[in-house]
Amino acid sequence: MPPRTPRAPRTPPPGPEGSRRPDASMTLITSMLERPLDPGYQAAADARAAEGLPPSTGWRTPVLVVYLLIIGLVVGIAAADLRSRETTRTQTRAELVERIQARQEVVDERTRTARALQAEVDAATTSVDPDLVQQRTVQVERLRVADGGVAVTGPGLRVVVDDAEGTGADGDGDARSQTSDDGRVQSRDLQVLVNALWASGAEAVAVNGQRLTSRSAIRFAGDAILVNFRPLTRPYTIEAVGDPQAMQSRFAAGPGGAYLTGLQQNFGIATSSGTVDSMTLPSVVSTTLRNARPATGGQSTKETP
Repeated sequence: MPPRTPRAPRTPPPGPEGSRRPDASMTLITSMLERPLDPGYQAAADARAAEGLPPSTGWRTPVLVVYLLIIGLVVGIAAADLRSRETTRTQTRAELVERIQARQEVVDERTRTARALQAEVDAATTSVDPDLVQQRTVQVERLRVADGGVAVTGPGLRVVVDDAEGTGADGDGDARSQTSDDGRVQSRDLQVLVNALWASGAEAVAVNGQRLTSRSAIRFAGDAILVNFRPLTRPYTIEAVGDPQAMQSRFAAGPGGAYLTGLQQNFGIATSSGTVDSMTLPSVVSTTLRNARPATGGQSTKETP
């Protein structure tokens, strides 16, 4: 009896576990790796190779290289031109900022000189006719305080407002119609708060050290708020000299307090207010006194310097 042949191991039947490739779930990636060339292009290349022709015509590669060089040259020239323009713009901006700062220093120096000369004029006026000065001192000082011609010191109310956190730096000064500008303090906000302080009994008001008079202007220019034609930096501090308790109660109960609360709740603007025992508000550099006379008998109103 012939020896028994050992039986071959049984092959498992085809099924999901026996015939599935490990990378069967990545058919798209597998096809891209195994057949990177499109089937149509591959068929055309095989046909050319069967006819004994090269895979592609020889003139296309040099032309493509020339096109790429031209495109690269154009892109390089454009980038260099843009960079030079940006550099010129940056230099011009830096020069303008430097000139503005230099002029600002000159203005500050002349402001200090003007105030010193005004103090000398006051001293000389007192020495001319002491009796006359004594009679008019109260009236003159009251008018000068109202006109901002003299620095004042006393208790008062301080209100501070600042842009909301995360607010952009750009703005055009328009009304609150743009979302990006809702959190920025605008000139209108300062105008409303200053008028509310005047209505609450303030005797003198200053914004960031700029004394306000009846002829002062609070304006919006570009990204800056101007007071007396001087740009201000945030935060904006409004100081008012007067009876602190009376001003605080009137301001909180009036439209100023409601407006300040609305800025904080509706636009996220940082606000704070409180009384101060003593503050000093500087005088204005130059003042022009005018007296208005009421019109009578059909006469026109005139201002007398």
